[in-house]
Amino acid sequence: MSWPALAAVIFWGVSFIATKVAIRELHPFTLLPLRFAIGALLLLFVQLRRDRHFLKAFSYRDWVSVVLLAGVGVVGVALLQAYGLFYTTAINTGWIIAINPILITIAARLFLGEAITFTKIAGILLGFFGIVLIISRGVFSPAIFRFASSFGDLLVFGSAMAWTAYTVGGRGFLSRFSPLASVTAIMMVGCLIILPLSGFAEDWGKLTHLSLSAWAGVLFLGIFCSCLGYLFWYAALEKKDSSIVGMYLYLEPFSTLIGAILFLGEEVKWITLLGGGVTLLGVYLATWKSSK
Repeated sequence: MSWPALAAVIFWGVSFIATKVAIRELHPFTLLPLRFAIGALLLLFVQLRRDRHFLKAFSYRDWVSVVLLAGVGVVGVALLQAYGLFYTTAINTGWIIAINPILITIAARLFLGEAITFTKIAGILLGFFGIVLIISRGVFSPAIFRFASSFGDLLVFGSAMAWTAYTVGGRGFLSRFSPLASVTAIMMVGCLIILPLSGFAEDWGKLTHLSLSAWAGVLFLGIFCSCLGYLFWYAALEKKDSSIVGMYLYLEPFSTLIGAILFLGEEVKWITLLGGGVTLLGVYLATWKSSK
């Protein structure tokens, strides 16, 4: 049992609930700079205790990579998820995000030439069928695009694609530096990229009037999701094989499901559970070889 990996997955699963709560009172352009500023400062504090001169290891080209990865993997992912949660449920978001391993498998085949087997193909098809069930809610007609929730689901799916681009596109860069140093630099730059957008929100004055639940959402996102989640995850990877630690990601949508029921009172629909189950089965098959 890897308690750090389990804690990280729970934090990331509950992040959708915290975002849902916070955006009731804060625009994403205000929420996200706050979140990333808290996370970046805490990560920087930990990294400086390990290596005060870690930023000198990055060359000019490395900083170009950092900016691109921060724009896609931090700003792009977070904005798409936050705006998606305006329209859809946290439960749907958790299940849709679960397809990330399948998207990464496809991207690795297309851009890195990694082998793909019949079992993986079956898993990919099952995974996408599960996502279709979640987004369509069992209504297989163009009418589904009239649902505001379907628009939100598609935005969340877009965030999954952005995370895939970050993961596959940054594989070379991330392999040359320690995980903590890389994440710290990317989080810092991501915060700087999104900070100017906060001027369009014009709701910084609301911070003094936020409810306790909204502040709890902001602090949870900054401290637990953008800092401790990464620290715990990489601590788990240092002690156990990555394939074992990776299996804990299957628990993330269940963490979201439980949190959404307890804190948001969201309704659980059988078609969503069916689609989520099919998606997880597809993810397992698509990543079966590495998991084994």
